Amino acid sequence: MNRREAVSALGVLALGESIGAVSQPAPEIVIRGGRIVNADGSRMADVRISGERIVALGEALSISSGTRVIEARGKLVIPGGIDPHTHLQGSFVDDLTTGTAAALAGGITTVGTFAYPEQGESPVDAMKRWVDEVERSAIGDVFFHASVWPPSVGSPTTMSELAALGQPSHKIFMTRSDYDENQAAVVELVEAARDAGVVTLMHCEDSALLSAAVRQLRADGRSSLEHYAESRPEVAEVAATARATALCELTGAPMHFVHLSSERALDAARSKRTEHLPLTIETRPLYLYFTEEWLRGPEGPLYIGQPPLRSAANVASMWQGLADGRIDFLATDHAPWTREQKLDPKLDIERLRPGVSDLRFMRPVLYSEGVRRGRLSVERFVEVTATAAAKTFGLYPERGVIEKGAFADVVIFDPGLERIASAEDDPSRSDYTPFEGWAITGWPVTTLRRGDVVYDNGRVIGDPGSGKPAFRHPRLDKLPIERQAR
Repeated sequence: MNRREAVSALGVLALGESIGAVSQPAPEIVIRGGRIVNADGSRMADVRISGERIVALGEALSISSGTRVIEARGKLVIPGGIDPHTHLQGSFVDDLTTGTAAALAGGITTVGTFAYPEQGESPVDAMKRWVDEVERSAIGDVFFHASVWPPSVGSPTTMSELAALGQPSHKIFMTRSDYDENQAAVVELVEAARDAGVVTLMHCEDSALLSAAVRQLRADGRSSLEHYAESRPEVAEVAATARATALCELTGAPMHFVHLSSERALDAARSKRTEHLPLTIETRPLYLYFTEEWLRGPEGPLYIGQPPLRSAANVASMWQGLADGRIDFLATDHAPWTREQKLDPKLDIERLRPGVSDLRFMRPVLYSEGVRRGRLSVERFVEVTATAAAKTFGLYPERGVIEKGAFADVVIFDPGLERIASAEDDPSRSDYTPFEGWAITGWPVTTLRRGDVVYDNGRVIGDPGSGKPAFRHPRLDKLPIERQAR
């Protein structure tokens, strides 16, 4: 079933028209002389762009009068990145404007964030409100995951309406204190999502085990943030991951596990028994570059995320899983705070500001630490920062690949450019980065979003409101994402 047929099967006629709509065609662009890198291979070729789409690939494409030529000799020409897990709302310091600006500076053209409802607002109404907000304030393109809780509000009609809006995904937090008492309703919610082609995202940490750990630490008088890692033990992630994997196996529903951090949790999800499941997994930059030692000392709170940083052995396992395909892709879980907010002395193991700002740096740091160090091929780098997420969340083949007919989301990436990472070079409102002072080799120099140059020569030049909602295919196939050992 193709995309239009899938959408029509849900009774939506307008979605397909809006996705492909182009207003006034922009001047033709030819990106000349670069090395085009896709997940399945690379080659030297030019790229011709007309309007919002790539219209031709080939060697020595002709240049007509009025065509803008962008030289890419010595550079990589890669698909715009897709980060499906960001937080650009609520109490965080970034919104759709500054968050997507940071993404574009980092070579990420499409981000996913959350359509959290206001008091008394339904998940569907919240989704409509957030989708409308994109064309008022975003610079990059944006899609949304619904927030459906309690699960009783996630009826089959709700799931079908989310799919009809072109936003077929929702998130469940196993950390909620009332998760266990709602387990039966969770099963029904996931089944309804499956039938509508909606992907279920799972935050896998067991709430009862987390509560027990916190209770013991408080009883021992150890409630300060220096004991944060102990308050969220690895076993809580392992137990929840095993339960969520069983739920996927029982229902056959497309599921995605966010921010996995430990080898044991990865083993709980990936085995011969689970190979057939429609299950994808992400890890995040924090778990590739930092170990639990970074949580110690006066600046430890700057590195707090959920789950916490793990051991060096777990870091090595995350790299191995990313390389061999057991982990499908990298996502930032961009959750921006200021330095002052993160170091607030009133915070403790239950009163937290988890997360960091890393949209600007995800791709450069992964290229520098992954590709240049021989941990990943450049094709796998493209896959884990663009293509795999596009396939998981119904954006492929219109995004996540450089090929004829795809959106012209293109990044010209200089693999030899050396820079020192700094928060001053980040459009995010967060005033610190965990990568401050790192010497990074490999940076985006030009980012095109749907054929428009929106980042160039170190500046975001796209306008707020020029971004569009990224509408998506429903996952009606019920089949696992293709996964191969690498």
